[in-house]
Order: sequence, then C-alpha cells, then structure tokens
Amino acid sequence: MQNQRMTEIIAALVALAGTFGGLIIGRRQVHDQAHIEHEQWLRERRQTAYGNYLAAWDKAFGELTTEVARLEELWNAMEAHGQDPHSYDIEEWEIAHEKAEDAISPVREKQEQVLLLGPEAIDGAAIGMGERLEELRHAFVRQTAASLNPDPGPSWDEAVAAMKAARAEMFEAMRVEVREAPVIASKRRLFRGRRRALSG
Repeated sequence: MQNQRMTEIIAALVALAGTFGGLIIGRRQVHDQAHIEHEQWLRERRQTAYGNYLAAWDKAFGELTTEVARLEELWNAMEAHGQDPHSYDIEEWEIAHEKAEDAISPVREKQEQVLLLGPEAIDGAAIGMGERLEELRHAFVRQTAASLNPDPGPSWDEAVAAMKAARAEMFEAMRVEVREAPVIASKRRLFRGRRRALSG
C-alpha cells in the first residue's frame, strides 16, 4: 500500500515537473518567436531605409555631376569665343549654393532614418558618408563659382573620389547587415559572451 502511494506521489511529481517544464519551454519559444519577428520587422525597415538612402545619394550625386558637366561645357564654349568663363557675380555663387543644398537636403533626411534604425555597425559608415557628402557640396560650390569662393578644401575630383569610396564602404556595411539572419536573444547573449572572452 505504501509502495503504491509512493509510486503515485512520484508519478504526480513527475507530471507536475513536466507541466512546469512544458510551460517554461513554451514561454521561451513564444518569447524567442516574438524576438525573431521583431528582428525581422526591424530588418525590413532597415533594408528600406538603406535602399532609400543610397537612391537619394545617387540622385543628388547625379544632379551635381550633371551640373558640373553642363557648366564645364558652357565655360569651354565661352573660352572658345574669347569670353572669361569665370566672370561671376554674387548671384551665380548663390545659385551654386542653392543647387547644392537642393540636391543634398533629401540625402540628409534619409541619413537620419538610417541612423535612427542602426545598428551601430552601420552608424560609422553613415556618418562618414555624410561627412564626405558635405565635402562634395563645398567642392561643388568651389567648382561652379571658384572665383567667388576662396574656401580651401578638396577639389571636385578629390571630393568625388572620396564620396565614391564612402558609398562603397556604406554599401558593404549595409550588405553585411542585411544578410545576417535574426538571432534568438539567448543565443545573441551567448555569442557576445564568447566574443568578449576571446577579445579579452
């Protein structure tokens, strides 16, 4: 009789442990699934922001390079007719500033979205690209209104090369981030711990 009771108690404890174990595992699975869904949602938002940022940059860069090419063609025609291509007045300098600002403003807005969504691995490349973009803006004004803008800095060609390098770096950082699959939070903590142990 006592053995039967002991068997019943053990069976009840095993059933109770199984129930609690099932609840804990179920809760963890729900948490992990919610985390993965959030990561996937964030990843999709980042992909959209990254694509919009690069598209805005390409558009701005295209507008500025088209304007520089147009002006260089105009200057060559003026020189061919014995006119001074750099006989600017202040209005030309203001127009150059406005064109540069109109082209670059949308890029700044898209950069803010990228910085908002992160992650940190992207932030450095986005900030570097923003700095190169400002250099490009200044170089554009220097190139298009050189006689009125003694501001020292990189030439148009140097700024274009730096901007292209920054875009390539940004694209590579984005590519790596977008291709990385969402990781379950508990595994992420484990990987971080291993990385710290290896780097420390």
